[in-house]
Amino acid sequence: MNLLVENPMVLGTIEPINKVPTFRYVERDFRDKYGSLIVSNDDYMRFPNDDIVHLDNLHTYAEDCFGAEFCTKK
Repeated sequence: MNLLVENPMVLGTIEPINKVPTFRYVERDFRDKYGSLIVSNDDYMRFPNDDIVHLDNLHTYAEDCFGAEFCTKK
């Protein structure tokens, strides 16, 4: 019998191997264009050119790819 395990950092299953419960990863690290780890329930955007960008890096992507300038009104 396999148990599904959800950890905020990793998705995986616990499978019995030689009657010993052993953790197996379902997927490897999933990172965006800037190297940020994207984990279960994280929000990210996939662009038409297949770039993947974590929402925390969206401003950097807009600056790099679209020449955006972020400003603060004072």
